[in-house]
Amino acid sequence: MNKILLLLALSVSLFAVEPLKVGSSLSLLDNYEYETPKGRMMKIPAESTLLLFAFEKDTGALVNDYLRTKNQYYIQKHKAVFVADISKMPTVITNMFALPKMKKYKHLLYLHYGKEFRHLVPHLDDKITLIRFTDGKVTNISFATTRKEIQEAIER
Repeated sequence: MNKILLLLALSVSLFAVEPLKVGSSLSLLDNYEYETPKGRMMKIPAESTLLLFAFEKDTGALVNDYLRTKNQYYIQKHKAVFVADISKMPTVITNMFALPKMKKYKHLLYLHYGKEFRHLVPHLDDKITLIRFTDGKVTNISFATTRKEIQEAIER
């Protein structure tokens, strides 16, 4: 009986997701699927130096409103990627309202639909998560709440 419990405990720990932290590899994000609003499957580019994550409608809107004022390739030029986790959004709302609106954005947006992603990426209510990478390793995790903070993070 003890062997069975030990085996069960070990198997559960293998599937547990450890949150990203300083020193984590960018390749941990390769295990997740990302898609553009138009349905194109994407991967996080290995040369990325900044990832911006939004987990709520308002934080996503803040980033999208900022990017809307910039050149179409602004975010890619700065080796940044914007990922919106829309796993909490009801499918009907996503399909009827959100995706048609997002398809009109000129900037590149990665969408993630899986709930397990929330356990990997550190996040705080009403804040955008900013994860900086150097040579494929996390060097800094911070949070933004304003357009100025977003701009400073991207243009740094």
